[in-house]
Amino acid sequence: MITPFDYYSQQINAGLIQEDAQQREVIQRLQQIYEQLLKEQKRESHWSLRWLASFKKNTAIKGLYVWGSVGVGKTLIMDTFYLCCPVKKIRLHFHLFLQHIHAELKAIQGQVNPLKTIAKKIRREAKVICFDEFFVSNITDAMLLGELFQTLFEEGICLITTSNVAPDHLYKEGLQRERFLPAIQAIKQHTVVYHMISHHDYRLTHLQKAGVYFTPLNQQSKKYMENAFLHLAGDETIETTDVEVLGRQVKTIRHTQTMIWFNFVAICGIPRSQNDYIALAEQYHTVLVSDIPILVPNALNFTTAFINLIDVFYDANVRVVISAAADIEHLYPEGRLRFEFARTQSRLIEMQSTDYFNKRAR
Repeated sequence: MITPFDYYSQQINAGLIQEDAQQREVIQRLQQIYEQLLKEQKRESHWSLRWLASFKKNTAIKGLYVWGSVGVGKTLIMDTFYLCCPVKKIRLHFHLFLQHIHAELKAIQGQVNPLKTIAKKIRREAKVICFDEFFVSNITDAMLLGELFQTLFEEGICLITTSNVAPDHLYKEGLQRERFLPAIQAIKQHTVVYHMISHHDYRLTHLQKAGVYFTPLNQQSKKYMENAFLHLAGDETIETTDVEVLGRQVKTIRHTQTMIWFNFVAICGIPRSQNDYIALAEQYHTVLVSDIPILVPNALNFTTAFINLIDVFYDANVRVVISAAADIEHLYPEGRLRFEFARTQSRLIEMQSTDYFNKRAR
């Protein structure tokens, strides 16, 4: 069994990562959580289940909420803890967690206090939940999370999560945000909030462009997209028919069995949930998106959809080839989603690297 602090130090000594003072400070906090969990695990092994249940609420361990700019190593730190965590645990991208909760609610529809039932089930499966990229974008999820988080903490869950924004800025300016405030309060009460203020994006250190982001929108970029599709398709059969995604038809430009090409409006201009993008990520290892416009502040639905698309595809290591009206830095010049889109920009940059692109080589 290796501790988070020892594992992090080993990675530095092996030259796999660069030491960072703020990362080490967060690791030290996670080390404390690790030691508390280990101590509790040993103590629980001597308790009867009935005695343990009676003291469960008093033994909840305070978790950690790490937020800051993109590329400072938040996910690296969380994954280090998860690898070393000595108790039952769950590690999910936040999109997938929400998908799971909605599926559970549908399955037990009609029950009294369904979220309490779900929270108890989660607690039976894990003591620690690790979320990457905590981000709330719609009222349905905000209302759901307001009650769910309070219930999870009551069940003794220890939460480790990363985000690009402070808890107080989650779902900022969202509809009926007051319904989400209890979730924010619960997070602040049951986690230590840590702000990583480093501005160095470690994901750019070894960046090599693979030629998968084409701008501006003109005949040349169209030709580049065409060539990229044909090159990546190889000997696969190419079709131009629409495809069905979760029971709905989606217009395509072209597709094969393993890759697909959409116009931006077809995939982001029509209201879609993260589940649509998760379904695509499960079927296709390469997605091309053409004609992305400059995302203006009042195009909130377009921007949110694009953020969700990139989040899901990045987490699933899906290759993405894009043609856009502007370079990544100027694709979303202003608007209230600037914090969330900063993550999207960083991911788009990394997704152009040959290291990322070769992850899904087949």
